[in-house]
Amino acid sequence: MPDLIAMYAMAHPDKLAVIDDRPGRAVITRTYAEHNAAANRLANVLADRGVGARTKIVWCGQNSIGVVTAVNAAAKLGATSVPLNYRLSDEEAAYVTDHSDTSIVIVDAEFAPMFQRIRDQIPKVTTVLVYDGAPPAGADGNGDGRAAGGW
Repeated sequence: MPDLIAMYAMAHPDKLAVIDDRPGRAVITRTYAEHNAAANRLANVLADRGVGARTKIVWCGQNSIGVVTAVNAAAKLGATSVPLNYRLSDEEAAYVTDHSDTSIVIVDAEFAPMFQRIRDQIPKVTTVLVYDGAPPAGADGNGDGRAAGGW
């Protein structure tokens, strides 16, 4: 499948691609060139952790640039993005995550504590990547959608 984000970034690099205007936060925007670069960075992080075609990646967070970046990075590698509703109980989140056969979770920092609480219930998960804020103790990441590290 062609990398549509990369193609659009080449054709329209300065065109606005993503707007994150969640209430109570500063508005963040990215052009197609910026978004493609961020998705490529995250795809490289994921590839370094063994993600490839047919790998499943659970993502959890509100509609945001981090989520769009995660989904596009997974697509660049041929991986499947599995959405996890951040409103689920710990038990429900553990069940969905464990039964999705994922080894990677990408989560908004706001919801990362849930994955700390359920860590012992998701043994197939080798890495939890945190974005959009400070990761909880024992995790690593950064606030601009370029996830890094894990528990």
